[in-house]
Parts: sequence; C-alpha cells; structure tokens
Amino acid sequence: MGGGTLRITDLSALRPENFKLRNTKFLMDDSLHYDVQTHESRQQLRHSIWVVRNGDIRRVLEDFPRDEPVHDQCASWMHAVVGKHFFPDANHRTAIALLRQLLVENSINPGQWSPERTRQARDESHRVRREIDPIRLDTLYVRDELWDVWKRYFEDVFEPEPLEKS
Repeated sequence: MGGGTLRITDLSALRPENFKLRNTKFLMDDSLHYDVQTHESRQQLRHSIWVVRNGDIRRVLEDFPRDEPVHDQCASWMHAVVGKHFFPDANHRTAIALLRQLLVENSINPGQWSPERTRQARDESHRVRREIDPIRLDTLYVRDELWDVWKRYFEDVFEPEPLEKS
C-alpha cells in the first residue's frame, strides 16, 4: 500500500483536552524551553493554555480533511494548529506530537523525521506565519504559503507505511 492511499480518517483518539495536556507538558518540563516572559509565571501560562476554547480546538478535529492524501493531511494539520497558534508557545511541538499520535492511531508508521529538517521547517513556518494574514477558524485548512512549508517538509521526511500488525 503506497503513501498515496494511506489517510488519517479517525481522529477520535484526540479531544481538545489532549492539545492542552500536551502543551502543558511542554510548559512544565524544565528540560525543555518554553517561552516565559519575565512578567509571566508558569501558572499564568498554564491558565492561558487551559482557557483556550474547546470549541475552537474542536474545529481542528471536525473540519480535518479526511479524504486527502496523507502528506496533504499532515501539511493541513500543521497549518491549522501552528497557524491558529492556540497557545503561548510550543505550538509546533504540540502539533507534531499530536500528529504522530494520529498517524499511529490510524495504523500509519510515522518513522523518524530529521530533527535538523524539522528545525528548518519550524523556523520557516515562524517566518511565513508572520508574513501572512492571521489564520482564523474559517481558514484553518486553506492552502497558502504556510501550508506549502509543511507540504515540502512532509514530502522530505515522511515515507508513510502501514504499521505492522502484531
């Protein structure tokens, strides 16, 4: 089965709280960088994470393009989560972690993604996001320059294969 026929069709493993929990883990892990300004406490940032409207995050799940090829789906996922920028920091890490979970839940082996290429894509994504119009709930899955950044990334690093059944 080639990458063109694999798709993420089941997002039932994720709820809005999973986004918040994953982002909070990045915030609370002292070994990881989370952008904390001098006037902000971790508690204030945690509050900022948890007041994000569940309905807004639910739109990412409900509107997800289930009928597209997996590379396009991955680019769309990153566009939606990174572009909307739900959290004070670690949106890219949160999006990648949850995407990898979705791939596994859909019996798609994500394999290893180059850390260097991932950093390049993240940096380019940050730059492009500043240059384009803000992503809104009604433009989560628009194909624009930000989507293109992530489409190129997944074409470079991801050779989708079905997970072996054990």
